[in-house]
Parts: sequence; C-alpha cells; structure tokens
Amino acid sequence: MAKRKTSSSRTEKAAAVPVVALCGRAANGESRPWLAEGADGHFYFLKRDNVSRDRLVTDYLISRLAEECGLPIPPVRLLELPAALLSHSALDGIAGLTPGIAFGSLRAPFAEEIRSGHLRSIDAETKRRCLCFDWWTRNPDRRLDRAGGDPNVLWDPVLRQILLIDHDRCLDPGFDPADFRRGHAFRDEIPFLERAFLAKWRTRFESGIYKLDKIWEEMPTEWHAGPGGKARLTFTREEVEARLIKPELPVEGLLAG
Repeated sequence: MAKRKTSSSRTEKAAAVPVVALCGRAANGESRPWLAEGADGHFYFLKRDNVSRDRLVTDYLISRLAEECGLPIPPVRLLELPAALLSHSALDGIAGLTPGIAFGSLRAPFAEEIRSGHLRSIDAETKRRCLCFDWWTRNPDRRLDRAGGDPNVLWDPVLRQILLIDHDRCLDPGFDPADFRRGHAFRDEIPFLERAFLAKWRTRFESGIYKLDKIWEEMPTEWHAGPGGKARLTFTREEVEARLIKPELPVEGLLAG
C-alpha cells in the first residue's frame, strides 16, 4: 500500500466547507440527515451525531472509494459545523448535534428516489458496475421492488442518471448473498454478467484500495480516535483494507447459476 502523506492530509482536512445554515432534516432515510447550506453556496445532506461512529466512518470511506472507482455518487465533502450556528438555531432536534467536522453529500436539486419505472432509463453497464461494487463492499442496502423498498439510489431527471447514496451499512458482517441476489435494485442484470466484465471491474475496484490510506487520512481524527488516541471504532483501517483485498465473497460469486 502507498505510504501515508501526512502533509497533504492536513491540507484536505483544513479544506472542510463551513456550514452557514441548517435547514431542517430530511423526511426520509433511517438517519434522517440534516440539510445544510455551505459557505460555498451549495446544499449538502449532513451526518454527524445522527449515526454511530462506525457508520459515519464507513459511509465516508465507501462513498469516497466509490468516487475513486468512478461510480455515480453525489460529491462527498467534509463540513465544518460551528458551535455558534448550533447555539443560535431553534430547529427541532438540534440539541443532538455537536460542533465539529461532519460528513456532507452534495444535494442534487431535482433528484428523487428511484422507482421501478426508472430502471429502463439506466444503462446496463452502470447497473452492472453498481451490482459488482455493492457485492464487493457487502452492501445490503440497495433494495427495490414494485412496492418500493430502500434503494438508496436517486434519479436525477436533469442529467438523466443515477446517484448512489448512503453507504453506512457496507461491510455488513451479516450480509446475506441470497437476499442480495433476490432484492438488489439492479438484480435483473445478474443473468447478463460475464466473467470478463467481472474481472475488469474487480481490477478497477482493487486499484481503488490504493487510495484507501489517503481517504482515511482525509477524515478528522476525532471520528475514529478519542482522548489519548483511544479507538472509537470497532474496526481499524487495516481491517477494512483486508476485507476489500480478500473479500469473503469472490466477485465471481455474483454470476448467475
């Protein structure tokens, strides 16, 4: 693995976007992220104290890894949540937020949760890449059927493309391969997967692991270490790396039959 670049990681940590306004919470989603306005003029969905440290770090790591692997996700940013903003806010639930660095996912203004009717508008390769990535990262949280579900996929009608969100349950130790194959939003593409395609994207995903060290260094230390360096997570960077380099479920296991 590449050596850590401490100086560059400090620069990236310092580049967190200051939050200038909180506009309430999302109506949907298990964690109900906050909608925040950044000093850069963009709006973000913000997560910090509304999820566990394990899930906060997992969401950042896997979302950034998806970016590095060329998957379609909203840009991920670190957001600086100032104490003064929180102390002057009267929003319901604001007492549960603490100042510091938060996870931010850029809001796509016109995006909506994907429905079954959108599937035909998504190109096959994008769906297959998503299937492979979710299998590789053991993501149980991309379910869709005619009654709805929890796909964690948005449809942008302007760009006519999907956006993958919410990766906080990836690397799930209770991941069920059979349930994944039955319920994944893009399961209809499984019969069309071929070994050559899987080999190509396995190489692409594994090359992304070389960025994992840099991605870990981007995160604020307080997300994963407390006073005296005491660990706040149930896993280490090395363990995440090992799970991705030698996944419990080989990518070929996604092949039909």
